[in-house]
Amino acid sequence: MSPARLALRSLLKGNARSILAIVLIAASLCVLDLFAGHVASERVRVEYQAVIGERLGHLAIVPGASGAAGNAVQFSADEALRIIRLAQASPGVVLAAPQMRVQGIAASGARSALFFGEGIVPEQPAGGRPLPGKLDPARPDGVAVGSDLAHALGLSRGSKLSLTGTTLDARARTLEVEVVDIVGANDRPAARQPLLLPFAVAQALLDTEGTERIVVYLADAQHADERRLALAAALHGAGIAAQVKSWQEQSSAYASERGAFDIAFDSVAGMVFAVIAATMAATSSMSVLERRREVATLRALGMRSSGIFILFVTEALWMALAAVALSLLGSSLVAWTVNRAALTYASLPGVTSPPMLVELDFYRMGMGVLTVLAVAMLGALVPAFKAARSAIAPALAA
Repeated sequence: MSPARLALRSLLKGNARSILAIVLIAASLCVLDLFAGHVASERVRVEYQAVIGERLGHLAIVPGASGAAGNAVQFSADEALRIIRLAQASPGVVLAAPQMRVQGIAASGARSALFFGEGIVPEQPAGGRPLPGKLDPARPDGVAVGSDLAHALGLSRGSKLSLTGTTLDARARTLEVEVVDIVGANDRPAARQPLLLPFAVAQALLDTEGTERIVVYLADAQHADERRLALAAALHGAGIAAQVKSWQEQSSAYASERGAFDIAFDSVAGMVFAVIAATMAATSSMSVLERRREVATLRALGMRSSGIFILFVTEALWMALAAVALSLLGSSLVAWTVNRAALTYASLPGVTSPPMLVELDFYRMGMGVLTVLAVAMLGALVPAFKAARSAIAPALAA
């Protein structure tokens, strides 16, 4: 009988220690799988906040040169129109719209506060999630104010607001606008852009006809890199000096949060794999110690030392595979149960908060499976080597 079949037969005997080791490894893998799913959910949340909440878009087309004073130049009105038409003609693009960053002082009666905002167009991406903040195309002076700023200035829908900004040549300019929407706390943009105003108002506040950037929303974010390269090539072919940036490059919060997610996952994965390695090493060592007579008998019957070595290493791999199968079943069952309960709760009358769903990151789960097999094999190497080098006569006499 081959060592691999002997290892499987030994495992199927149902030794209590082996079963306990398999359950412990499976439980550790379940923890890692669910935490990887949590990290994946948080990354989806960060992407949604950046692309939709902050209105950064999946891609942004920005000028590719700098002015003489080091300030970024703007697209002219003709260039912006050409870029928008070129982007909208590209496959996979559902919306291309100009944007302009503005900042200054917002005043309402006796109250005033600093504001940071975005000059936008009221269009929404076709077939996608609606963007926060609703502007009325029939009200060219209507703005959408974040709930924090609205509370600080005592604003409500219909309130008058005075915006004072600094033009590109460092002159102050004041415009009177009207609040047409209060962006709620659940769907509001980030605190960096609590005020949304029509693009023409932003241009007037800065006293310019240029465009700072053009944001692009895609039908499928998974092909963002391909669309980015295609847009960059199209812009270069049209003779337009511009750069195409992804939302990851634009979002200041993404880099810090991604680093925190990576550190947290690596820490949990390190602890899980350490537990698995220790469990496998202890289980294999005890198995070798208890099966000295069996090993000596196999050696006496003609099995080589390499066969004994392969026997225990293969047994560890069979245990790891059994634990992986059990962990996949357990993780899927937990995710299905939690998601079903969350969706049921979210469908109850009066519940407005979105359900907290458990996602599974199949890429990380696959990498975890390969790592567990490698760790299990490494944990069994030393006990298997000792079993292969053990003397036959003393073990038979024991």
